[in-house]
Amino acid sequence: SPFTASQRSCARTLFSLAALCPPTAHHRKDSQGPVAMAEAAAGARLDAAFNVRGDVALHGDRDGNYTITVNPQRLLRKFYRSLFRLNRKIQNTIWPFTPGLWALGCSGFVARVVTAPSTSWWRSGSLANFLWKVDSAFPWQKRLPTNLRVAWLSFTATAIGLLGISVVQRSLMRLLLNYHGHMFLTRGKVPLHVKLWSGVLKVLGGTHPSLYNFQGCLPTVPVPPLKQTCDKFLRSVKPLLEDDKYKEMEEKCKEFIAKDGWKCQLYLKFRAMYKRSWLWDWWETYVYLKGEDPIMINSNYYIMDGYQWTPTKHQAARTASLVLEADGFKKLIDYEQLEPVRQGGVIPWCMKQYERLFDTTRVPGRSGDTIEHYDVDLERYIAVCRKGVWYKVPLLIKDKKGYRSLTLPELEKQFERIIKDADAKPAPENENAIAALTGWRRNWWAEVREREFDRGVNDFSLTMVERAAFHVHLASENPKDLDEQARMLMHGDGKSLWFDKSVTLITFPNGKAGLMCEHSYADALTNAHMWEWLMSGEAMHGHLTGPDTHTKGYNECTVDQIREPQRLKWNLTAELTESIKAAYKHNLEAIANLDLTILQFEDWGKGFVKKARCSPDAFAQLAMQLAYRMDTGRKALVYEASVTRFFSHGRTETVRSLTVESKAFVDAMVDPKATNADRVAKFRAAAEVHSDLYKNAMVGQGVDRHLFGLYLVMRGFKWAKDDDFISQAIRIPWTLSTSQSPQNQTQGRWDPNGKDAKMISPGGGFGPVDKDGYGVSYMFPNDNVIFAHISSKKSSDSTDSSRFKGNIAKALNMIKASIEEDFKSKGK
Repeated sequence: SPFTASQRSCARTLFSLAALCPPTAHHRKDSQGPVAMAEAAAGARLDAAFNVRGDVALHGDRDGNYTITVNPQRLLRKFYRSLFRLNRKIQNTIWPFTPGLWALGCSGFVARVVTAPSTSWWRSGSLANFLWKVDSAFPWQKRLPTNLRVAWLSFTATAIGLLGISVVQRSLMRLLLNYHGHMFLTRGKVPLHVKLWSGVLKVLGGTHPSLYNFQGCLPTVPVPPLKQTCDKFLRSVKPLLEDDKYKEMEEKCKEFIAKDGWKCQLYLKFRAMYKRSWLWDWWETYVYLKGEDPIMINSNYYIMDGYQWTPTKHQAARTASLVLEADGFKKLIDYEQLEPVRQGGVIPWCMKQYERLFDTTRVPGRSGDTIEHYDVDLERYIAVCRKGVWYKVPLLIKDKKGYRSLTLPELEKQFERIIKDADAKPAPENENAIAALTGWRRNWWAEVREREFDRGVNDFSLTMVERAAFHVHLASENPKDLDEQARMLMHGDGKSLWFDKSVTLITFPNGKAGLMCEHSYADALTNAHMWEWLMSGEAMHGHLTGPDTHTKGYNECTVDQIREPQRLKWNLTAELTESIKAAYKHNLEAIANLDLTILQFEDWGKGFVKKARCSPDAFAQLAMQLAYRMDTGRKALVYEASVTRFFSHGRTETVRSLTVESKAFVDAMVDPKATNADRVAKFRAAAEVHSDLYKNAMVGQGVDRHLFGLYLVMRGFKWAKDDDFISQAIRIPWTLSTSQSPQNQTQGRWDPNGKDAKMISPGGGFGPVDKDGYGVSYMFPNDNVIFAHISSKKSSDSTDSSRFKGNIAKALNMIKASIEEDFKSKGK
């Protein structure tokens, strides 16, 4: 089950989708005239000198003189990259064959046919006769020598035959992957047909596939039956709504199915026929990129490092170790050498999200943000921030032998240079808060970016920051505990983190570290995989040998011949300064309103849950619903994120965890008259229903993504009304927004239940969705501990994160006590 923060953006968007225009007509509300602003910016660009960074640069001056310069190295690099992409595209097309095997097969077949006697089957059999007839349709070939014609025909036949094998293999694999019955099997009981299905799939999947080999084999995201979705929705809100409200919703649902629902469904079915995913671009655009709310806290999320493991207390050394591992992971993606994720080592998952993990920035715009992904750069550099000063640090340098990557100790000394320089000369007031603009409202940030960063030194520095492979933030203060570390990763001081960047690595003076991630381009499961790879790589490769040590080779390393990191400059006008002040003030207010704490539950862990023969996820979900009842005395609509990467371009689906069965269980737990046997029976019934809901969500049979699509179609055709079924359905707020963090996605690289238990991460967290609700990210990292990251808003009278943390711990122990008592009564 994935750790993701998508429920925040989803719920926020779905809750206010009535304010959206149709997909073809949605625009942001601009606080100033967009035409006037655009004309002013265009005039400024024409009047000032500008330099387009890239293969070909155009330089202009105020006198109207222009020159064009060409960067041959970049052009050559681009050419090589194009050849590589073409090669990979061919490989992914002809997979499971490789170009080498394909060429060898064609060459061998040609040689066999050419050297065969003219009376043999190879030259005069039925297949040969057919090919000769085909050949006769091209008169020009008759002018060629016979052996050359034979070679050409045999080569063509072999190539078509091998391509046909590839097509059959991929088609058969796609057909097999449309089967999802394996998800609903009783534990320990695998029918023969499922064993055969798995065996054939494993054979077809081959060994050591590359990153995108399976993309063409994956089925498309399905459009669930309309009535099924509506029935599931009604069942999910039945325990939440009063009887009269439920009956009203039920009647409107029937009206929707009969009137507009079937037309919307038909449109979605048609869209699914020609799109790789009918949902992908809608989801990215309307859940993330069209929103005007700040992404700091509301969308971005964080991930923490091992809570009991810090390989060194030297900040520069730890940063160098993680950067080296991140650069290695980036290369695996760039050259498609990372093996795709396969559930159980058999069922492939979609790897589309990995394309934009690095070299990606979210860019604000007036009518909506865009995701800019920059191709592999010749320089390959990162952007580093310390005390408000931004630096460009190349990871690739040129020496006498050509280009090479910086070594581990060289990286450490580069970071030491940055720390020394920034501490001696920190950024001036306001300039040190330029990143605060990225935490502001998106339309305001877009206006400032267009006005102040389109020319001169600001344009250059912004380009350097945005085009970096990823960001590194060298914090100057240590967190006092896990709670403070989480807050420093989530939002920092409100002025130092560039919230638009896809990945920001944050390290502290004591050697602790973590990630802050932008959310629109990928879900947190992808970044969690990368982060786990980095931390396990640190231990595997032994970069750091002790808490007080530098990186290996530090004492022997010299960086005299390596250029110091480039300190970026900014030009702050009076208007830009005021914008920075306003953005920073806004960020501080949002930070002050965030109530974030971490539950570190070490009484017991997943080990007991497994003994109780229950899904850990279902256990946690029911415990949270019980905790919420004890916390507020009310029921809550519960959102849990599930992954849908069985499908091409799959992202997430919602698990509606509040059910009739879960309500009955919570009622029994808070009822002093209920017997323990009744409580346990209702617990198991609710857990079984929850597990079934989760599995259905994973195989594309959820509720909310379908409702989302239906609503967009309704809005697009202007059928939607404020009081209709679909509009009311999406307005019900997600008071309890939850997600389970993944762990051990890199099996074989470490052992979280054994020798590497000290390296386990507490996971990560996100901000609350509803102003009067909670956001909870929980994790079972091993058999002995449970973590939960709990967020809410201090401005709400209904919530208190510390209080809810205590209630979650209490609920976990209450359920455990009931199960243990049940075991004793049955003599287990």
